[in-house]
Amino acid sequence: MNQIIANSEYETPKSSPGTIMLVLLGALVFVYHLGLGIYRAVGLEPAPAFEFLYSAAYVCAVVWWLRAEAKSSPVARSYCEGMLVGLGWIIIIPYHLLKTRGVKGLIPLFALIGTFVVSQVLATVLYLSSNY
Repeated sequence: MNQIIANSEYETPKSSPGTIMLVLLGALVFVYHLGLGIYRAVGLEPAPAFEFLYSAAYVCAVVWWLRAEAKSSPVARSYCEGMLVGLGWIIIIPYHLLKTRGVKGLIPLFALIGTFVVSQVLATVLYLSSNY
């Protein structure tokens, strides 16, 4: 009896793959924009490799996030997610989230926008603190 109680007390909730990919995508957005702010605070242009790696990683992360989200939804998957995300992400991602999750599906987008804003604010604070 004690064994059953002990095991049930310490169970951890499992995160969905979509949530994990969303957190990784948010970390990518945060690190890139914070790094970009630091580059600007120092007065340098970011290296072309920095820009290229972010562009490639962003498209890959969004596609992986959409694939992870699509596994739990009955909506049919598209043929080439990378091409669609690269060309029409501003329409496709909100539409996909609204179609599969309803209005509650826009919470991840607001979380990504919040991550962007927080990284910009932090970069601004670093810029202002480096000038004084």
